[in-house]
Amino acid sequence: MSSGRHHFMRNLLAVGIAGAGVFEGMVYKYFQETFLRKDPDPGEETSPATPAHYRRYHAQKRAALPDLDSLPMQIVEIRSHDGICLRGRLYKVKENNDKVALCCHGFHASGINDMARFVNMYRHFGCDFLIISQRAHEMSDGKYITFGVNEHRDGIAWCEKLRGLYGEDVQILIHGLSMGAATVLMMAGSSLLPANVKVCVADSPYDDFYLESDHVLKARFPQETIRQLMLANMSLFTEKLCGFRLKEAAPIEAVRHARIPILFIHGAGDDFVPCEMGKRLFRECTSEKELFLVEGAAHVCSFTEEPEEYEKRFANFCGRFVK
Repeated sequence: MSSGRHHFMRNLLAVGIAGAGVFEGMVYKYFQETFLRKDPDPGEETSPATPAHYRRYHAQKRAALPDLDSLPMQIVEIRSHDGICLRGRLYKVKENNDKVALCCHGFHASGINDMARFVNMYRHFGCDFLIISQRAHEMSDGKYITFGVNEHRDGIAWCEKLRGLYGEDVQILIHGLSMGAATVLMMAGSSLLPANVKVCVADSPYDDFYLESDHVLKARFPQETIRQLMLANMSLFTEKLCGFRLKEAAPIEAVRHARIPILFIHGAGDDFVPCEMGKRLFRECTSEKELFLVEGAAHVCSFTEEPEEYEKRFANFCGRFVK
């Protein structure tokens, strides 16, 4: 090989290695932004840059806080299967209650931000409620978010905690939003789910986190080949650092083995987790089920747009299984 060609090939190899390094760095940046703990920014609640429907969402939460704060509350803790300390707020609606809701918030949110809005819905239904902080969120410990893979095992541990607090006859309903909805769906399909869990409400769930990630990336990377390469590399990071592969976070598999009735709720205007994902989950679910679609509602905004109908659907469906 001539010295000129050798020099060219060496430079080409260097460029390729540098390009691969840049690509790997970009994927790792997305990994950090997605899977690491990140507290909500309170300034986003009222910022003019925040979409109007999310400003209404947060206003609804703030309006509910006085009612939430009027209830007796205690902090409860459990230890996860992998040794993480998890914490939640247990609110008592009445003494000697035999029904309680486990409330699971979404990705990079907090229990109060997502679930406080439902305080009066739970009160009207007559159930106490436990608003948890999912691992790597708010009050709970942990570094990495696993999008339902470990969280659904945490949820089952929380149900065991509630059975210990309330007794063997307690009736538990599980209610989640977004990633929390994926969590409760994966709980619903688990063979380890305690018999005390009677019904599930899943608001704005993704059907498969790998597909959801591809959907989110599509806005910046329209080329499918690049997205698939990014996701393959991302899955290597999650397997090495978080202990799971992206395709394991698949509620669609769980609902095919669902052990309890499920109310699916989705905003028809959801462009973050497409409404079609909620419809697909509903179609694949093998247990008793109902689908409530809210016209024009953005991601996790169904209760913001239709609070009365949401509460009616919640009470009617859950009331068939929790007495």
